[in-house]
Amino acid sequence: MKRLLLNRKSLKLACLAILFFANSSWSQTVFQETFGSTAVPVASNFAGGTSTPLVSYTTNTAGYSAVGLDASNSGFLNFVSNTATTTGIKVSVSGAFPTGTGLNPVLSANTNLITWTFNMKSSRLSTNSFSASSGYPLNKYFNATVLCSTTGTLLSNGTTPGSGYAVIVQKSSNNTVSGKASIGLIKFSNGIGDVVAEASVLSRLIESPELAQIPVAATPNNLSIKVTYNPTINLWELSYREDPGTIFVDPASGTLNLGGTATNVPPTAPMTSFGYVVGLQSSSSAGNSFQFDNLTISLSPPPAYTAPPVVEKRQALNSALNPTVADLVPGGSTINWYSTLTGGTPIATNTPLSYTNYYASQTINGTESTRVGTQVFVGDTALKTLPLYEGFAGYNVADKLVLMNNGANTLVATNNGVGLGSWSITPSTNITDDVTIAASPSWVNTVLPVATGNALTFVGSGIDPELKFTNTTSGNLFSSFVFTAADVATIVASTTTDPAYSTPTGIYSFLTETTDTATGIVTTGYSSDVMFRKNIATGKFNIGLSKSNNILECVWSPTEFDFNTEHVIVISYENIGDADPLMQTANLWIDPANTTQTTATLSQNNPTTSVSRDHIDRIKLLQASSTSTPTLIVDEIRVADNWAESIGGFNLSTATVSFSGFKMYPNPVSNGKLYIASSSDLEKEVSIFNTLGQQVLQAKITTEAINVSSLSKGTYFVKINEAGTTATKKLIVQ
Repeated sequence: MKRLLLNRKSLKLACLAILFFANSSWSQTVFQETFGSTAVPVASNFAGGTSTPLVSYTTNTAGYSAVGLDASNSGFLNFVSNTATTTGIKVSVSGAFPTGTGLNPVLSANTNLITWTFNMKSSRLSTNSFSASSGYPLNKYFNATVLCSTTGTLLSNGTTPGSGYAVIVQKSSNNTVSGKASIGLIKFSNGIGDVVAEASVLSRLIESPELAQIPVAATPNNLSIKVTYNPTINLWELSYREDPGTIFVDPASGTLNLGGTATNVPPTAPMTSFGYVVGLQSSSSAGNSFQFDNLTISLSPPPAYTAPPVVEKRQALNSALNPTVADLVPGGSTINWYSTLTGGTPIATNTPLSYTNYYASQTINGTESTRVGTQVFVGDTALKTLPLYEGFAGYNVADKLVLMNNGANTLVATNNGVGLGSWSITPSTNITDDVTIAASPSWVNTVLPVATGNALTFVGSGIDPELKFTNTTSGNLFSSFVFTAADVATIVASTTTDPAYSTPTGIYSFLTETTDTATGIVTTGYSSDVMFRKNIATGKFNIGLSKSNNILECVWSPTEFDFNTEHVIVISYENIGDADPLMQTANLWIDPANTTQTTATLSQNNPTTSVSRDHIDRIKLLQASSTSTPTLIVDEIRVADNWAESIGGFNLSTATVSFSGFKMYPNPVSNGKLYIASSSDLEKEVSIFNTLGQQVLQAKITTEAINVSSLSKGTYFVKINEAGTTATKKLIVQ
């Protein structure tokens, strides 16, 4: 009887143990490589002989891969050229894929989740394609951690090159302007590195969002990466993290960002090898190197899985619609939106949206997916009032000036371009490029006030951002900006106009749009269009002026300018709405010497085709041609109805006052009441602007005081208009 009780107890414990292990999350490491702690000389053909790697490796090229030591005396695999005279080095290191450990070399035959974690580092950014010309081009970088391959030949120019999967770090395909990188999971056949029929041999399954850091010699991308393959549903998932410092961080520690997921069926051939592939330049500098470390392959039970929702990388909404979280796509009862990638609680659907990143997950049958990010823009639809100033302050470098939703087109009204501040676009089919925020150069001109904020940059063809302001139906408009132009290889000789020059193209213009109420057709009218053309022989450029964006009627500066030089431009369109088109004049000034208006450098009022404008309501940046538009940096945009405010902003404290008996007091003002008087005591229109040119208060008065108690302490400029006479005075609020 006693024995029977003991057996029952043992049986009970055994059952509990079975239940425990059946419900616990176990993980089995089947391979781990840290590359030991003994350095291998750079000149050695690294085969593991003088270090302590887990397996012996085969390298195709001697002397370009070695085990190096970091500050903690930990080994890592290092690739660097060992001579300054050899070019176009392609190096691969391969080892045996683990077998006999429960990991089936036929990936799809596994019943467990397969996980790879590893570190990799690029001191130079690879190109957009894995290689940039046939064969192995000189002076081109590429790198890959090969997760698995059907043969030990990883390079495409070797004998019997393999097929498999690899992780690469390359220039992002989403943004060729910022120079930032992204991480990609690729499926390859016939090895890696040759672009012959690349589309058929390389398949980019996953590309992560752009990395925050641009890899350069001084600040390489120090990355922790995880890839999982779930054989029950053929699902691949890529996660990553950018780590600070110079020493690799354990890739299995901390939180990783989801780079993306993809469904893909692996080859049926067994995997025999894994390894590392790089393309090196000739220099032996550490700045031309790639490093890899801490590769671990493990098995674990496939988790309950819910696919992440399909989320657009960009969502642009209009502030006039007062958008909330409920307006984000996708929506529905299974979708939760968060303000962070991990942790936190779902955001209430009635929460107003702002310009930031949001993260969505979906829950199906009680299982929540990982979160996927989207960048949200909420455009400010309020019209700018004149005078206006755009110094691109408050925008981050590499931000898109205008955001287009994925798949935007002229037929989908919700996909209209929404931009930073009050920038927007008129929808068109040309949404292939972005104008981006750039760091402001150190402008040296003495005409414009000292620059604030950032700048913007664009090149070639693409979207044309607009900045709308209060509709002007009479009088004159002036606008100034500063720019530099950098030559690009895509600028070529014209085949339709003068072959001595590139095709003339507009870069900046006043604009008017008129909608036919009967047909809905929108007519665009350019006014005072700043034109550009390159002299192919001299390598310099001209600045031109067209009253209406007609290149055949464009007039050109007699001076040619060097690329990469700073220039201040002022344009005007005068006598808007005049019944005689010849009285409506376009003018352009190049590098005015001071803030006093002088004779225009270029003027046009008699084009072959009669041109007149009854209103102007915006300025427009033009990305008109992939073969004509240089790389431009544009900054310090001002628009006003007079020269002084357009060229000098609000640095007008010395402005003369012609009102009889004019008084503005007290100044400084501290009690919230400002008095403005004149002998005539006629009605005065008063506008107050901050130092950025933003109107902060407007009123019409005769003798009564203006309440300025809402203004913060600081310097302002007060513009007073009485009976057609205008004066501007500086105001100090204490």
